[in-house]
Amino acid sequence: MSKAKREIVAHLTYFVVQTYKAVKGSRGKISAEEPIPAHDHDHAMRMFERFRQTRAGVVAFRRTGDPATGEWEDAVIIAKHGTLLPDVDWMTDESDRDFEKWDLSEHDLKVA
Repeated sequence: MSKAKREIVAHLTYFVVQTYKAVKGSRGKISAEEPIPAHDHDHAMRMFERFRQTRAGVVAFRRTGDPATGEWEDAVIIAKHGTLLPDVDWMTDESDRDFEKWDLSEHDLKVA
């Protein structure tokens, strides 16, 4: 009988799509619906595209961390659309992390 190998996962990334619905009878107010887990980045984007057509707002994000210790990095927005609650403002936008898309010139890159 052989012993099964145990694989230890140091970090885990999970993907979530959060939708918001308009509150009837109120001007521009929204409420969060239940967050929806996604299998991966592509799955999150497919759900995002589907819900952006029918919801007041939708945000897809990911978080990476260590489930054993409970230490998690800040959530990173993959895509967002529409009206969102202020609690989304603290999230980092993935497009901010894509340095190659930044329009910087030599003038912007001064060395002290």
